[in-house]
Amino acid sequence: MMTSRELAFEALAHRNPRRIPWTLHVAKPLAKKLEKLWGARDHWPCPGDDLVRILWDVEVSDVSASGFKDRFGCEWRREHGGYVFVNPPLAETDAALIPRVELITDADLQLILDTRRRHPDQFIFYQFTATLGERLWNLRGMENTMMDYLAEPGFVHAALDLLLEMHFRALDKILPLPIDGVTFGDDYGSQRGLMISREVFRKFYKPRLAKLYARVRAAGKAAGHHSCGDNTPIMSDLVDIGLQVFHPLQPEAMDIRRVKREFGRHLTFRGGIGTQRAIVFGTPAQARAEVLDAVKILAKSGGYFLETAKPLPEETPIQNAVAVVAAMCEAMNYRFG
Repeated sequence: MMTSRELAFEALAHRNPRRIPWTLHVAKPLAKKLEKLWGARDHWPCPGDDLVRILWDVEVSDVSASGFKDRFGCEWRREHGGYVFVNPPLAETDAALIPRVELITDADLQLILDTRRRHPDQFIFYQFTATLGERLWNLRGMENTMMDYLAEPGFVHAALDLLLEMHFRALDKILPLPIDGVTFGDDYGSQRGLMISREVFRKFYKPRLAKLYARVRAAGKAAGHHSCGDNTPIMSDLVDIGLQVFHPLQPEAMDIRRVKREFGRHLTFRGGIGTQRAIVFGTPAQARAEVLDAVKILAKSGGYFLETAKPLPEETPIQNAVAVVAAMCEAMNYRFG
């Protein structure tokens, strides 16, 4: 029997593991409904997660039902099941005003060690939130940042270099610890294309991401990136600079068949199962097909971690959620109906 960690490394090596490594993400309100049906998570009719994510803690102060502040003192507001940045604090284009933050605290280091003790056989990765681009938007606001790319490129370079250095210090702390990968979080895509031009990505982000990925890979860990929306125009750039794992590959925004065909030799994909269509609005049979069709495409020749692109939404009908879990259990064993 292969461990979860071994299954994940087989998939990363683009070999077909005995079983596709998987993770089940479910929105908390829906999870409570499933717990009423099945009991505690370890009693659900499916295996435990093969991949364990440790997410950079965003909510550190002024935490309430309406929102919170992060380590940079930036405000986040809860809205429509997600979060929006509000009241960007950096009014001037002066990188010296950006707070110097220790991204990784002693508590974070202890969390990694505790997580490995609890999950000795799982593939564990650490995921940063709002690494470079989203952090800049958070500090300056979206509209100001978009104008800064053209009007204040010197400020943008200085700000991103400062954020890059903070992440280097963070990596120096976590890479010696028993994790298997690091994922950087920055959304570059919208539902219909990039939010920024490919030229802006190449000018400001590509060279800095290359340094982050290289630092992770040099430590023998897997380099991952989370970017929602349509990232198709920059997928070749991400391959060029050494990315290994891409998430979430939203099929509502990206052609998963095309992306697998063109980049599947180089990238391992997490996600790829849509949660905006049949899983929420279709029948159980249609929800099942959504899962099986996506996994059949993405699991070919390895290079796939089985999970939905986004957590199963709380609006998912309970019968559809049951169908999705059953279909994922079939798909992880290469049974596609």
